Amino acid sequence: MSLNCTHCGADLTAPQSVRIAEYHFGRLQEKSQEPMEGPGFVYHIEVPDTYTLLCTNCKRLVRT
Repeated sequence: MSLNCTHCGADLTAPQSVRIAEYHFGRLQEKSQEPMEGPGFVYHIEVPDTYTLLCTNCKRLVRT
């Protein structure tokens, strides 16, 4: 079975045919640091709960 882009018909099973963008949700926590040591906060990443697939041939959205 072959998966094809609905816009341009490109084969999405080929190497580097899709671009996957994951959206990570999280929170910032203040951290006392000197400016040379870091940004002054820590980012806590949570599990990504959404992603999008883009066709690299036509640069259009395939699926969310």
